[in-house]
Amino acid sequence: MSLADELAERGEIGGRTVRITEGGTVECHVYPLGPLAPGMVRVRTELSVISPGTEMTYVGRAATNPYLHKTWDPEHRVFSGGAPTQDYPIVFGYRAAGSIVASGDADLPPGARVFGKWRHTEFTTLSRADARAQLLPSELSFEDGADLAQMLPIAVNAVAYAEERHVGTPTVVFGCGPVGLILAQVARATGATTVYAVDRIPQRLAIAKSLGLVPLDAAEDVARKLKGEYGADGVPVAFECSGSTRALNEAIRVVRRRGTVVAVGFYQGEAAGLFLGDEFHHNGVEIRSGQIGNLHPRWEIGPLRAFGIDLVRRKAVVLGALPRLSLPVEQAATAFDALARPGEVLQVALSYADA
Repeated sequence: MSLADELAERGEIGGRTVRITEGGTVECHVYPLGPLAPGMVRVRTELSVISPGTEMTYVGRAATNPYLHKTWDPEHRVFSGGAPTQDYPIVFGYRAAGSIVASGDADLPPGARVFGKWRHTEFTTLSRADARAQLLPSELSFEDGADLAQMLPIAVNAVAYAEERHVGTPTVVFGCGPVGLILAQVARATGATTVYAVDRIPQRLAIAKSLGLVPLDAAEDVARKLKGEYGADGVPVAFECSGSTRALNEAIRVVRRRGTVVAVGFYQGEAAGLFLGDEFHHNGVEIRSGQIGNLHPRWEIGPLRAFGIDLVRRKAVVLGALPRLSLPVEQAATAFDALARPGEVLQVALSYADA
């Protein structure tokens, strides 16, 4: 039995579900609904949003995700050669919101709105404890809710790895994808004086400007520009959110001596364009991984999510209003293809309205 079939049997996926099949192709497959286990509630998904970073590493014949090519040893936390840890079909996703449709708990009635990090699937289950913790605040939309469980926490956690060195100073964010745009807003809301948003795509720079960020074209020498304006020691922290090792190199160049670069992107393959003998070596730059899989010691997931939700409720961070192409889940293959046009499409949401 495949992992996807096991998930369906446990009720974690059901109905119309996106899966990535052998060869990296994307399809919408219908799984039967398993029985609702005691202590669980069933949720019908309103929308889920594709991650244009992690998920795309599973798609296509040249899929680069290391789990598809190496063995992950969870005890020693190391990859090695051998049988792939993950195999197709893959069901994935972590940006979703929906409504409870079945519950044995009076405090969680049908119709209650919840958010979560479940897969691209029409039906899922949550424990009652998780459902209570993930009730969607009444003033927030499903579009906001899709990013409360994972995407916003990614940004809050990454900013924590700056150790507040961004407070009262200019800060630079490389990559104006969804993570970069959200993180830039969190950095500003937590004390950065000016947040520069760097990208090569004019449409994304325009979105950054609309959010009150200062856009910079990646074709410029950003380090020379900002060090010319603020001096060699003007920028203590930069965040790299694109997953490009060339951008990581530029983030290293822009920070001050003994500055900090928080690496947020998912870097695939060998590190092209990364020159560690240059500014990294001469300026003693620190690179910190800000991945959500490794929470900053100051945070636990519940308080971290609550902090992020408060930023959204205070309108310090925009989530659901960021541009999204919306397509029915039956058009999942078209949705993933659209993300190959970053000049036109920032992100894609899948709708689960009745066909």
